[in-house]
Amino acid sequence: MSSRSLVALVALLAGCARTWPMDPPEIQARFASRHVGQCNAWVASQRTGYEYCSSPAFLPDATLGAYEKAKSTGPSWSKASGPTDADSLKAHGEGVYTNACASCHQANGEGIAGVFPPLKGAGSFYGSAANHAKLIRDGLSGEIEVNGVKYSGAMPPKGGAPLTDYDIAAVATYERLSWGNNDGPVTLDDVKGAQ
Repeated sequence: MSSRSLVALVALLAGCARTWPMDPPEIQARFASRHVGQCNAWVASQRTGYEYCSSPAFLPDATLGAYEKAKSTGPSWSKASGPTDADSLKAHGEGVYTNACASCHQANGEGIAGVFPPLKGAGSFYGSAANHAKLIRDGLSGEIEVNGVKYSGAMPPKGGAPLTDYDIAAVATYERLSWGNNDGPVTLDDVKGAQ
């Protein structure tokens, strides 16, 4: 194993981003903060070949205490309960989507072709309300086809976020009623009964 590979492996195992003196200032600035949690996407420096985690977001060391608190108590946008009419679920779901889903599926619901599937026009893939809730709750891996395009990545359970049943019903409702979708709301019973 080359010394460069060994250094990259040590950085990977340490679970935190490392900047390297030969990388451009933009790279050093972007990855100057400590990586926290699982990495779903790696990017390699074209100049040095070192790998950096590009997902999820990096947090400055000063905010790690707040991150740990949010991780244990749940993020401020999460709710254990709330109104269950479609409009209220959709309104809460928009916030959940923005914080937990939009980085992959994009704000417009169109995803990234070949990388992250779209949710816009994907009703035939996610199907019933209970199945949609199950996909969000349990995650997904392996090859899938959405709107004629194949995807082979993975979505962690609950999108990698600490989602409650209410959050799942809300975000699924938002996805099913946005971007021209008209697939109906998802109820808490759909989430609890999803097999």
